[in-house]
Parts: sequence; C-alpha cells; structure tokens
Amino acid sequence: MDPRIITCLVLLTLVIPRFLSTARAQIHDINSLISGIASPQRNINREQSATEGPGDVISLTEKCGGVGFSDSAVGCTAFSSYETNGLNSAMLLMIQDLLGPKEVLLEYFPSDTMISISATTRESAVICTSRIYPGLWETVSLFLRRLRLADFGDFSKQSEDLSDVLLGPVSMVLKGKSRVVIIAHDALDGLPFEALMYPVNGSLSAYCRPRYLIEGREIVYNNSVTQWLTSRLRNRLRNSGASLDHQLAFVGFSPGFRFHECVQVLDQADHELSAIGKMFREKGKFPVILKNENSNENNFKSIARFTRILHLATHTVNSEGCPGMTGLLFHEFGSRTIGNTTDDGLLALQEICELQIPADLIVLNACASANIGGRIGMNWFSFADCFMKAGAGNVLCTRWNVTDRLAERFMVEFYRLYLSGMSFSKALQQVKIRMITEQSLSLPVNWAAYVLLGD
Repeated sequence: MDPRIITCLVLLTLVIPRFLSTARAQIHDINSLISGIASPQRNINREQSATEGPGDVISLTEKCGGVGFSDSAVGCTAFSSYETNGLNSAMLLMIQDLLGPKEVLLEYFPSDTMISISATTRESAVICTSRIYPGLWETVSLFLRRLRLADFGDFSKQSEDLSDVLLGPVSMVLKGKSRVVIIAHDALDGLPFEALMYPVNGSLSAYCRPRYLIEGREIVYNNSVTQWLTSRLRNRLRNSGASLDHQLAFVGFSPGFRFHECVQVLDQADHELSAIGKMFREKGKFPVILKNENSNENNFKSIARFTRILHLATHTVNSEGCPGMTGLLFHEFGSRTIGNTTDDGLLALQEICELQIPADLIVLNACASANIGGRIGMNWFSFADCFMKAGAGNVLCTRWNVTDRLAERFMVEFYRLYLSGMSFSKALQQVKIRMITEQSLSLPVNWAAYVLLGD
C-alpha cells in the first residue's frame, strides 16, 4: 500500500479517538444512539469476494470501472479490520454504522503523484488511487475560472476530465447511493463536485445531455472525518427524544444597510426573509424576522441559541491574518453611536466559536461565505468551522459571490422544498436540479455556489 495512504490512516487513528473521548463525556450513552454496531471481528468489506485475499488490489474493470470512465486509476484496495494496522477498526465500524444505507463518504488525499480516495459505505470500505496526470492542477484552476465565466462550452471538457479522475475510481461504490458526503483536502478543497459531469447509462454520450453529479445525488461537504462524526453524533442526540418545544422554528437577520455609506445595500434581503417567514407561518411554525436596526449583533447573540434554523442575509468582511477583523456584518457596523453595548456590528470568528448555537441549520446567505476564515491560535477556521464548533448541526454557505436577486430566489425555493418535508440536503439538491432545467439559470455559476457542510 502507498505509504501516503498509511500515513493518512494513522493520522485519522490519532485524531478520531481523541474526539471520541470528549464525545463520551457529552453523550451519556452513545450505544443508545447508535443501534446495531456489530462485533469488531466483522469484516469491514462485506462485499469482498471469498476469492479475494486480504488487501488484494482489485482490477478497475472488475470492481471500480466499466461505467463510462477511462482507466485513470491505479486500483482499489479492499481492507478489513485485520488487514490495516494503521486503521482503528472500531472507529471505522462506527463510521459505517452512522452512515445511512444510501450514503457514501468519500475522502480525497492528493499527493505529488496520485490521489488516494477513501470510499466508505455501510457495506464496504475501499481505498482507490488515481494517477495525477501532467496538468491536472491547471485543469482544476481552469475549470473553476471558466465555470464562473458562465460558458458551458468552456468548462465542460475540464468537468469531464476531472470526473474521470475523481469519480471514475469510485463509480461502482457510488452505484445505488443517493447521498454523498465529500471531504476533500489540500488542492481539492473548495472544488464544486456537484458540477462534475457524471455518465448517464454508462457513458457520456453525444446523443444525450451530460448530467451533473448533483442531478443524481445529494451532496454534503465536510472538512474532516472528525467534524463529520461530531455533527452526526450531535444530530443523533438531538433526534433521540429531547424536547425542542422551547426553540424558535426560524430566525432571520437582515441588516439591509440602507443607511450605511460604505456598505452595499441588500435590497432583496427584506423580501427574501418576508417570503420565508410567511411560508413558516403557513406551516404553523413561529418565525422571527429581525430587520434593519433590530438586526444587530446583540440580538443575534441573545436569540441564536434558542433557534432551530438561523438565517443571515448580510455581508462578510475578510481580513486575512486578522480573525478579529474577519466576520459577519450587522446593522450597527460603522455606526458612531453603538449605544449601551460593546458590540460593534462585526461578529468576528473568535466570537462565533465562543457562542452556544445548537441550531439544526445556519444559513449564511452572503458572498463567498464558505471561503472566508482565519487563524485562531495554530488552527485555521472558516465560518462553517466556527458555527459547528459552537454547536450547529449544518451550515449552508456560498463558494463565491452571488447576486442579491438570485440569492433571494434560491433561498425562497430552498425553504419551500424543506417545508414540504425534505431534508436540508435533499431540498438543496432539488433547488439546483430545478435551476438546471431552466435554460436561463442552467449553468453552474448560478447554482453551484451554495454548499451544505455538516451531517
């Protein structure tokens, strides 16, 4: 096995147990939340053929290929609890039992010469390797740049090439799965996997419209296995019978910034929250909408921990290297008279991490909110990291700038689908599919910016 793969597995082994020791102190009985964890002697790769020896490299044409992709991968290795000394089998078994029957967790580890892909489902755990061809990272950069230029003919070739490298090796693992959790490291972090072309009926034929990955699968992102485990366990605890009657269904913040000389006005934000609030009321749920001067930092800190869904339609400030000046803007930002409070209207990264916000979902409907972050101590934190550290189960944010009017339309439709009974990831997928089928909004620049991080 590639030494880099072993190194990654060892790192996971060192990190996850440390997390779980803390989790045990917070959750009185994990076993009551996670039903049916089998004996550690269970073979992790339940689908492994009896004729395959431990750790055998499986031909792509036998297990991981033959679905319209070229042979870009080196191979896939199936492993069990006896075969990988660096992997804590009990932790892997827990990950598998926390995954749903239609879920797959993909973790990408790029190196100098290849990309290692860890693919885990309830039935199997494999590591696939894909060669890095000359110019791959230039392809990634070109794909991102052309995608935002809104020209399908420009980015489609790069999308297919990247799909061949990133999805081809795990195509058989993806088969039959409707939900994908993606953890992409280093140069692949921030790549919009949902905009990658995926084969239809075994091929990317010229006779049918190429399909994006999002059209067939819900996609959730995360920054690490530890963070995913934390989110999944926390949500299991929330759904284990605890009363949520004291929590508000929805709280929306819209500073508007109509009276700020140096901050761009968000004209559509008020309409966005009014429309969303009306939908919640029609469903018999109680929303709180805070606009203009009521959308201030003090109110946010006071009410955030009592909210199921927290929605912020605002601006972000990104000051690289200074987390104290990187944050989310509220109404009093830039005001000369802040009043009887120390809040300055800038909710900084450090402040978010110190709050208690056990919300099911936090929506950061602001430009590039997924990309902004800073160093706190020795670690780098994004907005999503900080909100999840504060207790949030999921964070919906954006990879690049979005227009005010498009942001309103996207979010109103998202909540409409969610209130119809869909999960967060399903509602997000369906919004994107509906935009894909509408000619004027079909390009990824209009819908791929929104990503869900969390459970």
